[in-house]
Amino acid sequence: MNLAVGGWEISGIHSYYSGQFLTPQWSGPDPTGTGFTTSRTPANVTRRPNQLRNPNLPGEQRTVNRWFDAGAFAGPGPGQYGSASKGAIKGPGVNVFHAGVYKDLVFAERGPRVRWEISGTNILNHPNYSNPSSTNITQLGNVGVISGVGGVNGASTGDVPGPRALRMGVRVEW
Repeated sequence: MNLAVGGWEISGIHSYYSGQFLTPQWSGPDPTGTGFTTSRTPANVTRRPNQLRNPNLPGEQRTVNRWFDAGAFAGPGPGQYGSASKGAIKGPGVNVFHAGVYKDLVFAERGPRVRWEISGTNILNHPNYSNPSSTNITQLGNVGVISGVGGVNGASTGDVPGPRALRMGVRVEW
């Protein structure tokens, strides 16, 4: 009876990370006149834009094609730097659940022990999006568009939030 119902272990790890803070950008002719150029035309620069309102959309309005409201920003006026702060846009977070089931089989008190295990990463197969490909409001086709999955924190934490993956193994211990 112990062989069938004893020796089971279950483990689980849930990881939730908020999104990274992203900085909006604007590219165009230098409105401040501080960019160096040897010609009469103003230098093309990339600066922070003016922030008109909160760019972060409510959760139910966020999509992979429109993660934040690009219309919440406008180019800086002549002689001005943009008013948008660093990290004004909140990127997608990571929500992942890993689990495992383990069974120890002991056939004799002094004999070998067998451990059967199956573990899964992201077993709920929750999509974890990458950051938007662009936060530059002058790149109209790409601004706020998410073009990849895999999350943003896996490399730094070791918590790989990719698609569901299962692994099964058997280990013999003496």
